[in-house]
Amino acid sequence: MVDSHETLRDLSFVRRLLTELEAGRPFSLASVLATRGSMPRPAGARMALLSDGSWLGTVGGGRVEQMAQERCARVFSGEEPDTLEWLTHAKTGMACGGDALVGVALWKSRQAEFLRALRGALESGASAWILERWPASGVPEVKLASEGGNDAEVAEGGVAPLLSDVIAWDEDGRRYAEPIGPDPIAFVFGGGHVGRALTPVLAGVGFRVVVFDDRSGVAVPRDFPAAERVVLGSFQDIGEKVKVCSRDYVVVLTHGHAADIDVLEQVYPARPAYVGCIGSRAKAAFARKTLEERGVPRTWSDSVHLPIGESILAVTPAEIAISITAEMIKCRAKLRPQGTHGKGGSVL
Repeated sequence: MVDSHETLRDLSFVRRLLTELEAGRPFSLASVLATRGSMPRPAGARMALLSDGSWLGTVGGGRVEQMAQERCARVFSGEEPDTLEWLTHAKTGMACGGDALVGVALWKSRQAEFLRALRGALESGASAWILERWPASGVPEVKLASEGGNDAEVAEGGVAPLLSDVIAWDEDGRRYAEPIGPDPIAFVFGGGHVGRALTPVLAGVGFRVVVFDDRSGVAVPRDFPAAERVVLGSFQDIGEKVKVCSRDYVVVLTHGHAADIDVLEQVYPARPAYVGCIGSRAKAAFARKTLEERGVPRTWSDSVHLPIGESILAVTPAEIAISITAEMIKCRAKLRPQGTHGKGGSVL
């Protein structure tokens, strides 16, 4: 995550807001939900007008901040209801020339439960999403969706397509989703020749890499300087040492097809964002048949990139590393909601 200061990913900011509500002091909160073009702060920026008249946070300064502060004051006093508006360049006249979608809402004691849940998730490092729904009229809703949860808002409310590793705004549905917790990890199961060539390439294009191998002579941290972590463990029980989540990327390059299948079987329940496994088409057919016999749905095993990598006629470990990385870059781009840009806000 980037630019988390004075956002709902900022633990100290969340604690301060929660203190206000638990003391019976409401506040009005301005939130940047999406941006277009160049803006001082990206989506996720927050600014609160507290009951004592002081301000906490910023939405970037300039005319956007002034207009947001004016709205916060009117919403807090009850002069106008909660509001959602695109503050366009035509309205603000700011030199940066961009637009910001700013929502302003009055937060009362009913939001304390959400902030307590959010505080707990931030303290534990859990992966989750902040979900907001801004109706055409009435009070906006805010809730927390946890990793692997069966929340009805996610399952039935049309939010699932927004749950990625970037902030997303759905203009038609007036819905907002913001991920919290650690950034996704690219797990490389197998530290052999290809794994060793792959690790620095993945790290070089922004993946956090964790290498996992069951050989003490291979799982050597100094041999993988670009990896965030190198783990020595059993391919038959990867959960003893690592936890794979739905946002993560999995590359299976073990020293044998049996271990490859074991790893694939174990990561299936997490439904990672990307799973690729090295091997021939004959191995792919055998692996999918074996996984099906073990209870893994064929629909999922068919989605595994097996054989792995873009078809560039790669032969050497270095070439294969490039082909795998290219495929993962493409997958990462496709997983993000349509219209997202950069690591800041997004507009659908």
